[in-house]
Amino acid sequence: MVETVAARYEDELEAETAAGYLRSLGVAARVRFQASLGLPRSAVPIRVIAPTGGFELLVPETDAEHAREALASAGPPPPRPRRYRWLGWVLIVVLLAPLLFDWVLSLTRTR
Repeated sequence: MVETVAARYEDELEAETAAGYLRSLGVAARVRFQASLGLPRSAVPIRVIAPTGGFELLVPETDAEHAREALASAGPPPPRPRRYRWLGWVLIVVLLAPLLFDWVLSLTRTR
């Protein structure tokens, strides 16, 4: 069975919901995680500041047009909210600050 991408999503919950809708219409659908830059799925906070990929909704090639028409009524998927992306950067700075502080101290001790 040859599969083709019917839609792409940023959020796994949206992709699984769309797959469930297509399954209820009798279309065999599955969700695949497509990593960008070869990175695995990541947890917060890394995914908050740098999404590591997207989710592809795969359907059989024979049902692709029917699946796209069924999903078109819902419109395009909304973009992921970006209101807390700054929090990821704050967490990275907080985690790296002690290392940076120790490195600066080690430079001053050797002189």
